[in-house]
Amino acid sequence: MRTNKNTLVLLISLSMLLSPTFMIPTVYSAEIQGTDVPKSSQMLKNPIKVAIYDENNVTNPFYSSVGTLTNNYSNIRTAFLAAGYEVTLLSTNQIYNHELKTAKYDVFVMVDQMPKANITNFVKEYWLGGGSLLSIDSAVSFICYAGIIPPISAGDDGYSTYWSYQYSSVQNITVRHPVSRGYNINDTFTTFYGDFATFSWTSLQITTIASELVKVATISGDPDSATVVAFNPQSEGGKVVHFSTRRDLEDDVILLDAIEWLCPRPKGRILFDLSHENGYGIDLWDNAFTHYTDNRYTIMRNNLVSRGYTFDKLYPTGSDTFTMQNISPYDLLIINLPNTNVSASEVSTLSNWVSNGGGLLALGDQYAFDGSKNLNYLFSPYDLKLINENAGTTQDTSFEHPTIEGCTTLTMAAPSEVNYSGDAFPLWGSSTTDIGIAGQDYGNGRIILLADINIFDNTRISSTDNLQFCVNLANWLTASDAEILVFVQDHTAPSPNDNIYKGPVATALNELQLSFYLTFTEDYLNLSLADSSYKLVIIDNTQYTIMDTVGVTLLNFLKSGGYLILDTWNYRTATYNYLWDYLGFSYAGNYISAAPPIVNIWNPTHPIFSNPVNYGANTIESTLNFAATDYTNVTLYSNATAIAGLTLTPDVSGGAIILGVKGHAITNALHLTEYYDDTDNSTYPDGLEIWTNEIAYMYAQIHPETTTPGIPGYDMFIVLGSILLTMGLIAIITIRKKRI
Repeated sequence: MRTNKNTLVLLISLSMLLSPTFMIPTVYSAEIQGTDVPKSSQMLKNPIKVAIYDENNVTNPFYSSVGTLTNNYSNIRTAFLAAGYEVTLLSTNQIYNHELKTAKYDVFVMVDQMPKANITNFVKEYWLGGGSLLSIDSAVSFICYAGIIPPISAGDDGYSTYWSYQYSSVQNITVRHPVSRGYNINDTFTTFYGDFATFSWTSLQITTIASELVKVATISGDPDSATVVAFNPQSEGGKVVHFSTRRDLEDDVILLDAIEWLCPRPKGRILFDLSHENGYGIDLWDNAFTHYTDNRYTIMRNNLVSRGYTFDKLYPTGSDTFTMQNISPYDLLIINLPNTNVSASEVSTLSNWVSNGGGLLALGDQYAFDGSKNLNYLFSPYDLKLINENAGTTQDTSFEHPTIEGCTTLTMAAPSEVNYSGDAFPLWGSSTTDIGIAGQDYGNGRIILLADINIFDNTRISSTDNLQFCVNLANWLTASDAEILVFVQDHTAPSPNDNIYKGPVATALNELQLSFYLTFTEDYLNLSLADSSYKLVIIDNTQYTIMDTVGVTLLNFLKSGGYLILDTWNYRTATYNYLWDYLGFSYAGNYISAAPPIVNIWNPTHPIFSNPVNYGANTIESTLNFAATDYTNVTLYSNATAIAGLTLTPDVSGGAIILGVKGHAITNALHLTEYYDDTDNSTYPDGLEIWTNEIAYMYAQIHPETTTPGIPGYDMFIVLGSILLTMGLIAIITIRKKRI
């Protein structure tokens, strides 16, 4: 399960001490559909976990038509260890026995080696589950054969179509990207001269994933020979970086930057049970472990991964699999029709895991099935069970609950009914009495039981509101410990919030490893605000008049001690003056809608511009213009302070980032998400950097016991501890001496 977040600011402080020039780099605005944040191993609570494929057999697998493999990873492994990463060597046999999981390893590295035929599916499912891949030299054969880059190459190694061996030594940087942030455009780096597996950029540009690929480097003088390619997929799978060369790469900072960009920081980690002869699996190769031979949940998995979750499978071991060792790394366990018995020990372990904050989603079916009876036994500690009654296939009676957001009707196949009692509650039914879905809060955890195994299968998940409900379930079940409530809506025009789960607010929260619950309609924001467990509310809203529903509730939330980061266009609406007055300003009578204005940094030493991101520019600028109102001018009261604004020097008018309510509120009068250029030349978007700092700053106010220097409550022992740890990691600074 998700670890406690109260050490966050200690780690932010450590990152500042380890690297005084550390900046969260910014992606250029052309990549807004693929929001990214820095992957600094110094900043994270846990070191990046790297698995290197170690196979001494260097004969080519059947799917490779060319190439000479070497498995020469020793120097690269040394560089990873010096950078502070956890490094594990994985053999073919270990991967065949399902050791390669996203919860264990952030990045899987193939150094001039290709997975053997018997593990290709297991390496691919690691990637499909959100794990990241670093492919070096001839490993590109597998990347193509598996249909990763590009998908159309599945079943073919892609040689001579999408890549070929090219001789090179000098490589030219073509773009400022997180992988190349140690370089400027047209800088070069030199590698051992030889023939290396190089992508044909022209060929890749006519594939379906062209817009998700970035050509980071090429052979000098040959722009079609892409020697470093970064892939940030939007519809399935984790990130991928391919390096053409394996030699001398271990001496270059670009290798470590690639690992840090690749490292996933998910909203939640999901585990799918295959260990109890369950009804259906995810992929075709799961059929050896399931009761029925069909891959039912591929689209479900891909949609959840594309929204920032990682996804692993729990395979049978010959003994109990619901052990704390197996399930504790995960936030959500999904079970469907266990056709083999679960043991009493497993029932007890699972209930303890849920009680301590785990999320459990179970898909049952007709009561007559053995799997339904086994599921009822598994659910014996709870107030939910399947009964021998039939609910309707159209579930159009819903009960007020956060998971219902954006849904009006669900489609099932032939469900039984769910009986709920005690603390359990109904969610959906074909009537108020024929209930097909119900849930329960159990201890610190959450449970959902559905009476139909087919509701999220590859056919029905696209019916009515099934997919939205599936996404809502993952959102709610993985947020039992969330102190942060987020409101974000997609926009009518292309924007960084086209996928709200990968927009700048969600991405910043994931990078900071803070649990949150995401809502996207004003009614359900208001409903969620009634939950007293939330301490911070973040609103990123460019188009809807949400204050009609939530204005009074937000005011009461602030008055009761809550914290708020607000970004909306509603400041020019006098109806809500009661809230604006409390935040410390009034509408000044004008706003900007033609284009986002240049915002000047008035207080560059404030933590919102320096911690954990050292924002490296005096202005925040944008060429994007998707919102109807880009900035609203307000007049500050004496109880508020602006740290950035439209004028060169501070003024009571023109404030853009405003602090108020004695540190309990940050108001963005600009639409921060619109500011997605790279003004500070850091390879990451300005808006993402500022959102990250605003959230970190506010979290420090909520938890002053673990706060950063310059914020009340900072413990000097943290400083001393960080300095000692810094002394032990001098090698990292040495390796990173080429960073800008």
